[in-house]
Amino acid sequence: MTEAPRENDRFRVVGPIGAMGIVVASMVGSGIFSLSGQFGASLGTPTNFMAPWILGGILALCGGLSLAELGAMIPCSGGSVEFARRAFGATVGYLVAMVTILSGYFLSLAVVALLMAQYIDNLFDADLPQHAIAATAIVIAFVSQLPGLRAGYAFNTALSMVKVVFVAAFVIAGLLWPVSTRLTAPVTQDAPGLFSAAIASATLVVSFAYLGWSTGADIAGDIKHPGRNVPRAIIGAIALVFVLYIGVNLVYLRVIDPAAMTGNDDGGLDAIGAVAAKLLFGETLGSAMTAVIALLFFSTIVSGTITSARILESMARAREIPAALGVRRSDGVPVAALILTVVASLLALFLGSLNDILELLVVLVNVFSSLSIAAVIVLRRTMPDAPRPFRVPLYPFTPLLYLALAGWSIVASVIDGGSNAILACAITVAILLIIKPLLVPRRSSSTTPLA
Repeated sequence: MTEAPRENDRFRVVGPIGAMGIVVASMVGSGIFSLSGQFGASLGTPTNFMAPWILGGILALCGGLSLAELGAMIPCSGGSVEFARRAFGATVGYLVAMVTILSGYFLSLAVVALLMAQYIDNLFDADLPQHAIAATAIVIAFVSQLPGLRAGYAFNTALSMVKVVFVAAFVIAGLLWPVSTRLTAPVTQDAPGLFSAAIASATLVVSFAYLGWSTGADIAGDIKHPGRNVPRAIIGAIALVFVLYIGVNLVYLRVIDPAAMTGNDDGGLDAIGAVAAKLLFGETLGSAMTAVIALLFFSTIVSGTITSARILESMARAREIPAALGVRRSDGVPVAALILTVVASLLALFLGSLNDILELLVVLVNVFSSLSIAAVIVLRRTMPDAPRPFRVPLYPFTPLLYLALAGWSIVASVIDGGSNAILACAITVAILLIIKPLLVPRRSSSTTPLA
């Protein structure tokens, strides 16, 4: 029996290129131009340096294939949250949603905006007001979505194409350009083993650079023919981004030894992308590439703004937050959710120590994102007759491999980092449960299906 068109199907305006574009834009952002410099020195060798990026790519592919099945089966806004909600119940779904929206979007958008401001500041001798630059970027991203649903996605797609072309050009030129200056340093301590806590911790950090693969499921409510286009967008984007990430890191290794990836305070090497560009291409061309990297960060802010609004829409329809946040304009623009996203992200700019906060919550984010992947196993049992236009290859090995790798990196990272992360996660969960009844007075015990 053919399903009758639903009211919200008129909002399905995103084709396969636009869908893949927003996944790529979400994945390729600050991570590839900053994270490698943070852990390179602690890993010591090129093999160890590349291992987290390869393992992170495997994680992303296994997770992406799992969400591709669920996104094709339940094509709705905020899909990654809805899958956990259907599989594990309302309370777990609420926690997944809150952790996702707070850490994955509000705090992360502020972090990316500040990184963009740092790159812009790096272009000029004057001491620019970085918080003002970051705030301006967040507001412009918000404004870009107001003209209409199609226009907002088209703007994101254009930025995504610029991003892919630039990163590909950086890789090709960086691998072929003659190297005249190289940062070298001896390895001062024994390099950790391939399955050490240090590699696991770096893999957990790198997983954030890949994390945007869930975006394809989160915007599935806006995608045309989701049974076909959601899997294509997720899988195609992961494959493309994996190749780009491996290429960029090979460029870094051409000009910087892992042991030399340290800053003046013996911490990690900040803005490693800008450093590598200037070493390879000189100050003038390197500065121009630094400006383009800043534009890439802005693309991530735009895609994050779009997806954040869809998570909020899912939460509103499940009555976890006020229903007004799930209302769209007649042209499909979720104005109220966009306003909350921009306001919350602007407030996050003034919290201070944003990176420290995210590092404390990294375990929590990965635990709850793993629940969205585990949902494919649960829903195979509880919804066996649901239409599945796409099925996970090698099921159940694929989702189980994701859960095993994620579990390994989480446990090893906790062992390596101590109890602070566990305490921060426990406090966060407790606070979220305490405020849950306060978000929506007289909340119904039932949830509203989104598909």
